[in-house]
Amino acid sequence: MPSKADRRVAFGVKILNSNHKEVRRLKRDGHVAELHGNKFWNSSFLIMDYLKKNPLKRKVRVLEIGCGWGLLGIYCARQFDAKVVGIDADENVLPYLALHATINGVAIEGEKLSFEQLTTAKLKNFDVILGADICYWDEMTGILYNLIGRAKKAGVKTIMIADPCRSPFTNLVEKCRKKYDVTVEEKWLKRPVHASGEILIVE
Repeated sequence: MPSKADRRVAFGVKILNSNHKEVRRLKRDGHVAELHGNKFWNSSFLIMDYLKKNPLKRKVRVLEIGCGWGLLGIYCARQFDAKVVGIDADENVLPYLALHATINGVAIEGEKLSFEQLTTAKLKNFDVILGADICYWDEMTGILYNLIGRAKKAGVKTIMIADPCRSPFTNLVEKCRKKYDVTVEEKWLKRPVHASGEILIVE
């Protein structure tokens, strides 16, 4: 029987720790993350906290980019009955997304796609794009800036990207300020973890 040390609950989302038997099983089966998707990253909590106070419309269509374990998308599915798709360039993280969707009682579609593969045609299927801890390499600044441009062209209403303020993210914010109507929300959390950073919101 799994112990409480194997899992936790944050913002109503059940999160399995790395020592949980099902997480260990996936690793044994060869699902080893290649692109930093080996755990849950705390900037997702910043967006969850923001959405708790600024909720999305019900049944909104959400795309979580660089989804990893997909917990931000799962939060939206649970809280807003959102229709969620999670994409990640690393297919090895998708079984962890499926596992967490199952234990949280929601249905989320996971797909192996890079940011560059998100065409305007694909982005037309979504109202909201969310991403957390995805702007960590210098080249990500331009990649995400171009993605935001395609999303705006596709009619996506809201894009939110959270980060602990690494320099590629700060550069992204500055580029977006020059072209779009943006809000930058500073966040500090003590619970469920100590986390701080900013959320870039492009409306």
